[in-house]
Formats: sequence, structure tokens, C-alpha cells
Amino acid sequence: MAEDSPDNRTITLAYLEETPYRVEVAETGAVACKMFEAGHYDLVLMDRQMPIMDGLTATRTIRTWEQANDRAPTPIIALTASALKGDREKCMAAGCTAYLTKPIRQEVLLQAIKEHTMVAPPSSKEESRRDDTAFAGMKLKLADRPPVFLQNCRRNVITMLDALDRGDFATVESLGHGMRGAGGMFGFQAITDIGAALEQAAESADIDASREWVGELSRYLDRVEIISD
Repeated sequence: MAEDSPDNRTITLAYLEETPYRVEVAETGAVACKMFEAGHYDLVLMDRQMPIMDGLTATRTIRTWEQANDRAPTPIIALTASALKGDREKCMAAGCTAYLTKPIRQEVLLQAIKEHTMVAPPSSKEESRRDDTAFAGMKLKLADRPPVFLQNCRRNVITMLDALDRGDFATVESLGHGMRGAGGMFGFQAITDIGAALEQAAESADIDASREWVGELSRYLDRVEIISD
């Protein structure tokens, strides 16, 4: 799994707990390429937007290396918080096998992995029931993840305010992008929406809009904490 956001890594790994899959993590596209060349993987989960080397460049690099080494193409599933027109086509043109838009539901991710790996379907109703029971158990385990995510969002508020004081829009854009992808996956669609607005405002270097959306995030977190208490 190539993913630079700690929150996205946490929730995706939680999605895959108690499954047959063994997951190794790369925090940048460049690291993902080195790991791929040194190891043997049945499938790659590739975030599109990462520092140093983005997911599309990493995918093209992997495909070039496979061709040069007579390797069959390994399935690569693009994971992106962007839903712009033509985004899917760009991912597929780079060599991705499939495309999922964040926030990604657990069942959607598991189904995509099954479709693109050599995992046989359940051979009996009994096995199907065991799968359903395991899936329900995984959902329960995810329940303890949101408080940590909300704490991270609180830290993001402080980091973004400091970044805006320095005119560092890149940090705000990156953190907004991460929350856009992770919010809905943790059950907070509002954080996904605010993250998207922050990403857009920072990309436009709009200081007033960026500060307003950071304030909106802080106020939302206050409301969530009151409800939780």
C-alpha cells in the first residue's frame, strides 16, 4: 500500500485486519517503486497524490520495470480523493488496473481486492456465513478508531494555522487532501467536505478562505466533542 497520509493508512489497515492479506506500507511513490522491485506483491494499493513521487508516476515506473524484466502486470488499484472528470481515465492510462474514490467503504475495498487477486469465492454457505461474521467483527473493531482521528484533526488545525501565518499553502493543501480522503472513511463526512474546501482554497492561495475553513473545522470538532461527551 502506497499512502502518505497516516490517517488513511490507519483506516485502510484496519479495513484489512483479520483478512488473508499481508500488507506492507510505502509512504511515497518512490519508496513504493523500490519495494516493488525488491519484493513480490500480488496487488498494489496506490494513492494518487503523494510527495516526492505521485501515484501515477509510480505506476508508470512500475509498469516500465515490469516490461524490462519480463514480469506480468501486477494489479494496481488507484485510491484517490479526487473525483474530477477524466481522473479515472488518467489513472487507467498510467497503467492502473482499477480505480476507487475516497472516502472508500470497507466492503468496496475488500470487493475490489477480491476481484483483482486470485482469491476463490466461498465454496459453501457455511464459509459465506463465516465471512459475514468476520466482516461484522471488523466493523466493531473500527469503532475505537475515530477518537484518534479526531485528535489528529485537532493537531491539523494548529499546524494549518501556523502554516497560514507563514504563507505555507502547500502544508494546508496536503492536510486538507488527507482529511478529504479519511473523513468519510472514519464516519465523518463533514470532515471530508471541509478537507476538500481547504484543499481547494490552499491550492488557490486564498488566505481568507483557508482561514475560514480551518475555523469551520475547529468549530465542527468542538461540536463533535460535545456530542461525544
